[in-house]
Amino acid sequence: MDADLSIYNVTTTLAAIDDRMIWILALGALSLVCNFIYFGTAMRLGFKYKMYTMPVAGTLIFLPHDFHYLLQWEKWFVVYDHWFMQLFFVGLIITNIMEWVFFYQLLKWGRQELMPKLSQTAFVAVMLTALVGACVIWYGVKTVLADELWFFSFGWTIWFCLPFVIPMMLRRGSRIGQSPVTWYAFIGMATAWWIAVYPLDPFFQSFAWLGLGAVIILWAVANIFVIRHFDAQEPASSPTARQPVAA
Repeated sequence: MDADLSIYNVTTTLAAIDDRMIWILALGALSLVCNFIYFGTAMRLGFKYKMYTMPVAGTLIFLPHDFHYLLQWEKWFVVYDHWFMQLFFVGLIITNIMEWVFFYQLLKWGRQELMPKLSQTAFVAVMLTALVGACVIWYGVKTVLADELWFFSFGWTIWFCLPFVIPMMLRRGSRIGQSPVTWYAFIGMATAWWIAVYPLDPFFQSFAWLGLGAVIILWAVANIFVIRHFDAQEPASSPTARQPVAA
């Protein structure tokens, strides 16, 4: 994607980041820490209850998105050679590793809930095929997405996990695998990112961008509301009922 065709001005955006180094570092660090809490809490609950906790759609979009960013290391370290993009690269190494853990949890424990009639081998094959398909779809979307620095896509992709959390709890009959802490951290991550980029370019002050942020935050609040009104354990009659693993 030509930088001149980006939905924001790349040159002035990077210059604005340099002019607001402390602002960007502080809010970027807060967003990243909240992301680690969000992912870390979900991973911990997954291992505790022996289940997948990140919605499948979220895992399948997070993985190719972040791995694709890492594959473009030359752009961040040679073409732009900008400290903020390089710090983002380092942060995404950690988050991408965590996303592979989510995929492992899905492969290991997702069959009983999602496709109980399949063998484990067949289920793994289906999920691997889905991941390959998600990679192809993401690459096609990114090819035409006028988002040279990936700032829009970082906000856009986090939406993908939101619509599937409440249906997942409804299917399980409880909030097992979900915690308000997870989604408070999610809100912190999104809020910090939207505030961080707001002064960088007129696009980040537009209705399209601010509206997306509002929808994301309100949906996360709805997730918290539903979590608080569900039982902490699955009904004994649930076909996916699990007990926590002893520490």
